[in-house]
Amino acid sequence: MAIEIRSLTYSYFDEPVLGHIDMVLGEGQIHILLGPNGSGKTTLGLAIAGVIVPGMGSVRVDGEDPASNDFDRSRVQLAFQFPEEQMFEVTVEAEIAFGLKNFGVGPAEAKERSEWALGCVGLSADMLRRAPDELSYGEMRKVALASVIALRPRYLILDEPLAGLDWKSRRGLIESLEALKTEGVTTLVLTHEPDLPAEIGDTVSLLVDGLLESGPTPTAEFFYPAGGRADEVDFEYLPDIVRVLRGLRRSGVPVSGRPVREAAIINAIFRGQV
Repeated sequence: MAIEIRSLTYSYFDEPVLGHIDMVLGEGQIHILLGPNGSGKTTLGLAIAGVIVPGMGSVRVDGEDPASNDFDRSRVQLAFQFPEEQMFEVTVEAEIAFGLKNFGVGPAEAKERSEWALGCVGLSADMLRRAPDELSYGEMRKVALASVIALRPRYLILDEPLAGLDWKSRRGLIESLEALKTEGVTTLVLTHEPDLPAEIGDTVSLLVDGLLESGPTPTAEFFYPAGGRADEVDFEYLPDIVRVLRGLRRSGVPVSGRPVREAAIINAIFRGQV
């Protein structure tokens, strides 16, 4: 298994933040870690990236401790929530190349990787000449993601990657994550948005008050538990589209299958499957 977490606990100044987390994230998938603000999602992401060491328990990435000095840190990359607080170089090119230089990548390859990474997030190579403080918020978010993609990590952790983005930027970023998946990148998305799993993601986990209430579960199974007991999922963690289908069920409309993606729901409705 790609990422294995066993009995992980963590506290800030003796205040428990994570309690006995057990989780296994399969390789080559997009995983969604859903939970309200303050639930411990970012702390868990930091532990997986090896930035912090668990108080108890363990984290293993391909069988190795990501906090070890011997671990190849380019393999796991974490993009934080606020990109404008991360950028400090005078150009986008220098911003993306900073991490590459730290891992011994030469100038020619750094530029090639930077252009490739920008393409992955839907930006042109012309962006390299621009200053980060001239960018829109959406462009900053994409450049921040490009700076970690350029390292070609096997594992990517994104903290609220869609926060503050308009619809077009949101769709572009989702398409970028899907493209990275085809290249074998395993992604963990930390989010409080219940609509996101309905747009992207192979599995969903639910973290509340530092406790894992539901482990990695296939998206359809998470929102439509076995036996049709949809009411077992708290209303606040349901995507809007699933709430609509729940309302249809209450109104006596039979709903077949477990559609989650918008396209699947539309097809089901117009083909008479609901």
